[in-house]
Amino acid sequence: MSSASSALIQTLANNGVEVIFSLSGNQIMPLYDACIDANIRIIHTRHEGAAVYMAEAYAQLSGKLGVALVTAGPGLLNAVSALYSAARSETPILLISGDAGFGMDGRGGFQELDQCATTAPITKYSARPENAAAILSDLDHCIATALGGTPGPTHLALAFALLSQTTGLDAAKKVNLPPPNAMRQSDLETVITAIEAAKHPLIITGPQANRTRQPAANAALEAALGLPIICLESARGLSDSFYGDLTTALKSADLIIHLGKLADYSAGPHARGLITKGTPIISILTDDQTAPMPAHDDHPITLFRTGNIPASMTQLATAITDQEITACDADWPAAVPTSIIRRLPWPALARRPHHTAVTDQEITVCDADWPAAVTTSITRRLAWQASDQGRHPAALTTQLQFAINQAASPILIADGGEFCQWVQAGCIAPRRMINGPSGAIGGGIAYAIGASIACPDAEIFLVMGDGTAGFYLGEIHTAVRINANITAIIGNDYRWNAEVQIQIDTYGPDRVYGCDLDEKADYAAAAIGLGAQGQNVGPDDDLDAALRSASATQGPTVLNVLIDGQAAPKFIPMKL
Repeated sequence: MSSASSALIQTLANNGVEVIFSLSGNQIMPLYDACIDANIRIIHTRHEGAAVYMAEAYAQLSGKLGVALVTAGPGLLNAVSALYSAARSETPILLISGDAGFGMDGRGGFQELDQCATTAPITKYSARPENAAAILSDLDHCIATALGGTPGPTHLALAFALLSQTTGLDAAKKVNLPPPNAMRQSDLETVITAIEAAKHPLIITGPQANRTRQPAANAALEAALGLPIICLESARGLSDSFYGDLTTALKSADLIIHLGKLADYSAGPHARGLITKGTPIISILTDDQTAPMPAHDDHPITLFRTGNIPASMTQLATAITDQEITACDADWPAAVPTSIIRRLPWPALARRPHHTAVTDQEITVCDADWPAAVTTSITRRLAWQASDQGRHPAALTTQLQFAINQAASPILIADGGEFCQWVQAGCIAPRRMINGPSGAIGGGIAYAIGASIACPDAEIFLVMGDGTAGFYLGEIHTAVRINANITAIIGNDYRWNAEVQIQIDTYGPDRVYGCDLDEKADYAAAAIGLGAQGQNVGPDDDLDAALRSASATQGPTVLNVLIDGQAAPKFIPMKL
């Protein structure tokens, strides 16, 4: 007869879980013990929030369920901000937390906390089983809910006394997920008709369908349309440097299709003036997503439901191909960014030849000059001027891009902050992660570690500012212990530059206050002290050589690169 701990851990193993990100604690030791027999690897972190960030990155890059394990009370609360990030990035993770015994509820027991009340608002499902047998049924529901519909986090709080109890049950087998049902045929036909009538369509997805997580679905739909797909997953919305002058393209669009992306602040349709009056909006959402934001009279929204966004993207691609739809004229695809960022000239997309409308199903989607106009509006940039004071972030971006290009299997991890906006706007990589739609900063090191576990053969380039680096700097030691192949670039301008820019813009340059960081902080020395390689790179030092050396070194390397505190890049609007 197995214990509840053994049955739970073996159930995770039966469902493909091979690794758990965790910080140990009194309340979860029985689960640690059970991992030995189930052959599940524990990545032991230095902070509970980092464990959840690692699980988020692992899930996004592996396509599997990410699992984090933390102890009760403060351990759970340390994990909550990262849990919110996973919720907003639509990432399937399971957070398991130890908990005080039921007999301590309301009595001030050790690390007592109403955990479900804390996590319920930011998870798809949160449960606290009341007996050992219920653990397995709640676990099954957590797994299925995290992976089904729109992916997202779930939470299981486990009272310590339950973990050692015998269940009388064997570990559950693999959880059966419903098939990835796509759109109804009638809804699909309506969408095709709308595309047929449009000349300047824009296809917008949310974070669950970005290019890194769903490369096949994106490639299929882009090839069928001959039109790049835009993924909106930044907390800044359309003001993010990723998107260049996308607002100009929005004004010229005559059809906007949202695939798993709410028509919210970040998408912009409900801010007057961002899109042309009368432009139709089609919103295709999963069954468990909230309804579109209330539309004002200028922009009514047509809502369709689907069981799975990637499956619907493939379904739409197949229908367009089968019906020989020409999706755009020659200039329009060049006006739309592929995925989120394509700052270098991207390969020509496969486009079907223009068909003469001899039957009802030979459709021309848009004017010939529209696609190029969208790309042009987005990719035009102000010239980056050299600085007299030190290394300009744009110069760093150029050198980093060269290093990425030389790597056999690169992954770009970009944290938040002003400096990282330069990198996010200026660098591309086949796979990448950003700080995401929650707007959180500081998770970059943890993301890089999770990425290294998901993709052990990849070379990971991590960028962060000196402010964000301080959040989880201790996790460099975690990276050392697992020998993660990470090149971490800290853009060091000795300040919280995003806030400095806000103060300058709002109050004037003589009212900058409370945002300075100290040049005495030696992040390279700190990395060395934690067991990694470290190097300070001044304005006149050879950054290319430092990047080459880091790439040639197995394990983590931290480059503390001194940069100018420049405002994030701006873009030149143009008329279409």
